[in-house]
Amino acid sequence: MNFIREIGSPARFYAAPLFIATFLFCAWISPVFGQERSTDRDNPTAVNAKVITDDLDGSDTAYFYKFTAGPGKLTVTIEVKASGTNAGAMLDLFDANSRPLLSDVLAQGIDGGSERIVNSVQLSGKRNIVMRIKGLKYGDSGGTGTYTVTLDGPVTFAPAAAPAPAPAPAPANPDPAPAPAPAGNNAPPAVNGGAAAPAVSSVWSGQLDPTDERVLFRNVRVSSSGQVTFSFNVKAIDAKAAAKFVIMDEKGPQPIGAINLQGGEGISKPFTFDKAQTLLIMIALNKDTGNVGRGSYSVQISGPAQFDGASPNGPNPLSGQLDPAMSTPSFHLVNVNSPGQVSITFSVKATNANAPANFAISNMNGQIVLPPLEVKGGESITKAFTLDKVQTITIFVLPVKPPDNGKAPLTYSIQVTGPVTVIR
Repeated sequence: MNFIREIGSPARFYAAPLFIATFLFCAWISPVFGQERSTDRDNPTAVNAKVITDDLDGSDTAYFYKFTAGPGKLTVTIEVKASGTNAGAMLDLFDANSRPLLSDVLAQGIDGGSERIVNSVQLSGKRNIVMRIKGLKYGDSGGTGTYTVTLDGPVTFAPAAAPAPAPAPAPANPDPAPAPAPAGNNAPPAVNGGAAAPAVSSVWSGQLDPTDERVLFRNVRVSSSGQVTFSFNVKAIDAKAAAKFVIMDEKGPQPIGAINLQGGEGISKPFTFDKAQTLLIMIALNKDTGNVGRGSYSVQISGPAQFDGASPNGPNPLSGQLDPAMSTPSFHLVNVNSPGQVSITFSVKATNANAPANFAISNMNGQIVLPPLEVKGGESITKAFTLDKVQTITIFVLPVKPPDNGKAPLTYSIQVTGPVTVIR
């Protein structure tokens, strides 16, 4: 089963992300999950997030990916984790004329361990690049594990597919205590983790804190068809600061793509809606170019829309239904509000008792918190892990493809316990 965050990959937002990301915010900074790997060098898989992760099955099969990079320094990190004894993979980069850019980069996990290798290449101009990942054979029983490749630098990604919608209610936003709304809008100070006071529902403002890696969430209720204008602003407080904004509807990152603003910048985006609906706005500090200073943000809307006056939590347990033929994962977002142990129980029900689903978890920087975990129909598996800081994690779920999974839909549930807030 190919289960590839930045978002991202994950992934890094990719990813996926979400950001989720990728965004899916996942397409933005989360790792890449759910892409099919190509074994055809002439038709490589288009990379759509900074992080690519997938399984090593013990064979020497080669997989091919493509992306565009340059000019400038491209840094490629490959990490291999062995699931049993030993596992390894070889990485190569080629240009469009099959000339090698990086060759025989080997990473191995020995005795159930892992290894991370970092290499860089200087590109004089923009190039189309093919990346080959080839597994290593270790006898009859070794070689299984996972590989993760992270791309940093001047990289251009293919657009990510919109994620399958999760059936959870609209998300909450338990972010840190925000700054007052910008002068001139007559808004009272923002409360409740960035939400504007109930008296003013057209403005959302708050602080950007580089020590807090949670994503900020807020619902917008579009009450009727018509044009809604979104105005985004970022202000630096004590250093250079920047933020990423994404608006999502129930199908994914719609109607406006990711917006990146530096401190002192602002932009307005109009969009016409054909029906009433609920949107999700997500904000994250943009650290991609070293923008790690404190700042503040504001989002103002005009037209037949307003921010929710409250920030309700999502349901717990989370649940949903999966079509066995789907190739894009469903995803859920959870804010971890303090360091400590988080426990998550994954359950699957299916018409075919053997029908499994895969689950995986990444943080919004594309680091894998839980590698792909297969849960069969009728099973319930609990995984506990300790997180050392506040952050947002993304839970991905994808059915195993037929014939193992049959043709009937399966349902899943995810119960989360610990110092968390379930977003969606």
